[in-house]
Amino acid sequence: MKYSSEQGIIRIALKTSGKNKIITVWNTTDQIEKGKLDMLFERFYRMDASHNSKTGGFGIGLSVVYAIVKAHKGKISAKSEDGKSILFTVVL
Repeated sequence: MKYSSEQGIIRIALKTSGKNKIITVWNTTDQIEKGKLDMLFERFYRMDASHNSKTGGFGIGLSVVYAIVKAHKGKISAKSEDGKSILFTVVL
């Protein structure tokens, strides 16, 4: 919710595929650079160049999620097909 506009859309889904549980979180967002999506999981990384966004925060949330997923031997990825939305996929 933090990085989506007031009129933004957020979708969360959970499904099973064989023994795996797949969690997806999709939301609309401001313009996002497609080439830097892997950097989102780096500790203290922020997409905004100034690191002083109106949204606040320190850039550790997704690095914590990444660590939790890895601790459970899972995988996490992010992708943006249009530069205006982002899809996070967790496979456990």
